[in-house]
Amino acid sequence: MRATAAGVGYLAVALFLAGPARAQGAPPAWRLTFASMPADWDVRGVPGRPKAIFEAGYADGSNRVLRMTSDKATAAFKSGKLGVDLTRTPIMRWRWKAVTLPAGADGSREQLDDQAIGLYVSTGGMMRQKSVAYRWETDTPKGAEGRAKYAAGVVSLFWRALRNKDDLGNDGWFVEEVNVAEDFRRAFGDVPTNVGLGISCNSQFTGTKAEALLDWVEFRTAAP
Repeated sequence: MRATAAGVGYLAVALFLAGPARAQGAPPAWRLTFASMPADWDVRGVPGRPKAIFEAGYADGSNRVLRMTSDKATAAFKSGKLGVDLTRTPIMRWRWKAVTLPAGADGSREQLDDQAIGLYVSTGGMMRQKSVAYRWETDTPKGAEGRAKYAAGVVSLFWRALRNKDDLGNDGWFVEEVNVAEDFRRAFGDVPTNVGLGISCNSQFTGTKAEALLDWVEFRTAAP
């Protein structure tokens, strides 16, 4: 099923009302999977530019995942508020796969700032937002970090390059784990108690194509 700006398609969210985890293997406090789409998620593009396409329930073998594709386009699949408090559940984990990276893209250069997939954890309102992003880059070195301003300076971004073109091939799936609370504290000096999540796919600046898959996302308490 395909998700568009009108919200066509479906994405399933599983919420686990678990208490504080006592070990790494405890259930997540919040988990998102991709068989259908909730009403409070939508695709948001950039005025005057083609929108990337997000398809929930895409078959990857026996699994159903979120597929995103971009042809000289850009968009993000977003929920404004998750009910996630990073002071209580600071750890974010997810499983992703890049299929086609935007050729020549480099997140450290504004004119080449495209990624096949990025996860953006954000806080704030219409006039001021802060965001921490975890991105699968093309040419940007793994481990690189940077800052950017988007939406005429409304959005202040701190980003990290977790993967790049060296990670393509073989099965291609990776499970990531990051401490979002620590990254917010390091980038902006505080930890938000209510955040939104955006999943992006971009190839507008390089004028190329991109494709990626996302299996699930979850938030957890810190391991003891």
